[in-house]
Amino acid sequence: SAAFSPDGQRVVTASEDGTARVWRVDGKEEAVLRGHEGRVGSAVFSPDGPQVVTASGDGTARLWTLSVDKVRQMLREANKDCLSVDDRMTYVGETEEQARERYEACQRSYGRVPLSDASAP
Repeated sequence: SAAFSPDGQRVVTASEDGTARVWRVDGKEEAVLRGHEGRVGSAVFSPDGPQVVTASGDGTARLWTLSVDKVRQMLREANKDCLSVDDRMTYVGETEEQARERYEACQRSYGRVPLSDASAP
């Protein structure tokens, strides 16, 4: 099967190889959705467009999120931890100053006082 996104800018296709693929209308592949163990018989976009649902011969349906902003929102809702300054420097590639600022902003966003603020006189 194939279906256009609500805005008409992308197409999702279902495949015998167990994947669904998202294509831009100019023909460039945008994403390959892997995870089913059987052929994917159908794939459609959500009415608002940032998600795709697939149904497979393996007896499962999957919901895929395509929007980076939507993924960030879901991760934020599922995880209340903030990356430490060291982790931000190591894994995100931030400078120490950037890492500290973003760590503290994260802590504040959850209503917590970062350590540097707690020790201030």
